[in-house]
Amino acid sequence: MAGQEGFLDYGSGRYKLMGRAGQGDYYFHAGDWLEVWGERGWLPVHVLADLSGRWYFLDGNGALVAVSLGMRGRRVNEWQAM
Repeated sequence: MAGQEGFLDYGSGRYKLMGRAGQGDYYFHAGDWLEVWGERGWLPVHVLADLSGRWYFLDGNGALVAVSLGMRGRRVNEWQAM
């Protein structure tokens, strides 16, 4: 696993990327982008939250993505069309 890759977890009311080699945990903010590893390879998702504190994830086309704890992930700067 590359140094920027880790695993999704949840703590302090936010999703985080943990287990990255040589780096601390990264806590996601609404508006961040993340790639998660799934059946079809890396999938870019937009991290969002509503006013009630519910977190959700959308792909680059606005479709809801099911993200679960323990998934392999990596932080990216923005969505790039495949």
